[in-house]
Amino acid sequence: MSNSTEDTINEITRPGNSDWQLIEAKTLQEAHDFIIDVFENTYHKNFEEEWMGVNHNLNVELRGLKFVDGWVTGFLLTPWMLCNIYIPVLQQPEISIEAEWLAQQRANQDYVVIGPLKSFVIGGSSQKANLNYHPQLGHYLLQPLVQIMDKYANNESAFDAWSEVIAFRKAHYEKIEREALAKTELDKEAAMKSSEKQSSTIDENEVLDRRGFLSKWI
Repeated sequence: MSNSTEDTINEITRPGNSDWQLIEAKTLQEAHDFIIDVFENTYHKNFEEEWMGVNHNLNVELRGLKFVDGWVTGFLLTPWMLCNIYIPVLQQPEISIEAEWLAQQRANQDYVVIGPLKSFVIGGSSQKANLNYHPQLGHYLLQPLVQIMDKYANNESAFDAWSEVIAFRKAHYEKIEREALAKTELDKEAAMKSSEKQSSTIDENEVLDRRGFLSKWI
């Protein structure tokens, strides 16, 4: 990554609530891999020997991961729950964090499935989800769908049981993605026209680096 791109990322992540630690992933694929790695390790460390409410026939799987309104969000299946996960990537959200949930306080604490409930807006919809933290993911939100997993024979049956919810949210977020991409293109055209009219010199490398970064998420 070039220095100018790093400067752009720093510029983007500066606003918001400084108590939030953001994920260090630079692409959707990196975010996916981090999430899988974290929850597989959580299973081995905290749930591998547990049987109450834990289904050892299920594997950690993440489906439908998308970039929406500065968050990455998708459906996360683990042996102990099925949930929506929301991780901010572009800027720190305006959501308060209790002192005991600050990064320096949580770094060496035991895993907690459900943290404090938070309200937020994504894709134009008001949502409620539970705060959580992991050093590799930073702060993130979980929206549990199922927490008793015994009745599911495998991953497919768990996802099939919630297929209508998944399909609805997937379509909703895909629409938002299309609108965001269309807006990016319109902004690009408007910027080019404005530049031509003003006959001003712009730093093309900086503009392209910024768009290149954003295009990895959108």
